[in-house]
Amino acid sequence: MKKMMPVVVALLISSGTSAQYKKASFFGKSGRTYEVGSQMYMFGDGKGSPIGFKIGFGSDQDGKRFFSSWEIQYIPSYKYTFATTDYYSNNPVTVNGTTKSTWVYALNYSFHLLKNDEEQRMVMPFVSAGLNTVLSKGVKTETYDPDGANPVKGTNEKFTAGIGGGLGALINITPRYGFKLQGGYNYQIHMGTSNQYDENPYNLHTTHPYATLTFRLRLVSE
Repeated sequence: MKKMMPVVVALLISSGTSAQYKKASFFGKSGRTYEVGSQMYMFGDGKGSPIGFKIGFGSDQDGKRFFSSWEIQYIPSYKYTFATTDYYSNNPVTVNGTTKSTWVYALNYSFHLLKNDEEQRMVMPFVSAGLNTVLSKGVKTETYDPDGANPVKGTNEKFTAGIGGGLGALINITPRYGFKLQGGYNYQIHMGTSNQYDENPYNLHTTHPYATLTFRLRLVSE
């Protein structure tokens, strides 16, 4: 499926190249937007920067600088590692694990930095702010070194939500097809604690910078 993605995108773009960049027929109409692409989550802290996938749905209107969208994000299982100590002996312990698949719901509100009431621009920069909720996450496997240790710090699988913001640009290949590039920062809030002995558990979905690239389709309604 991943290998087919560039082919599908190329076909969609080529089918719309006959449309010229002009005002007129497109101006003043509202549009529904559909997005599909990938996002890098720069977690760090023993988790690295896993790459996930996303689909998004939104709306905008010619002449309006505000636009909005919501999306579902999917992060495949990734590895993590962190250091702690043993509860009984106070000796060092290394925890290694893999996560379950992670699902995230996000709602975004954006604002065009350039006027959106003239001839459609090929590049439209914007700023964005939004909310996210982690719908599903968890530990798939976890091992301790040394084996049989009792780690002080545990893994937090409780509820996680966040707020974030970023900068991006819409790259309009045609009035219908284009791409969205965006980078930003999400601040995550964690509810609850682990079942271990440390009040500061190891969180799987932490505060992080992110970078995203999506293919964008805009369908206009009269």
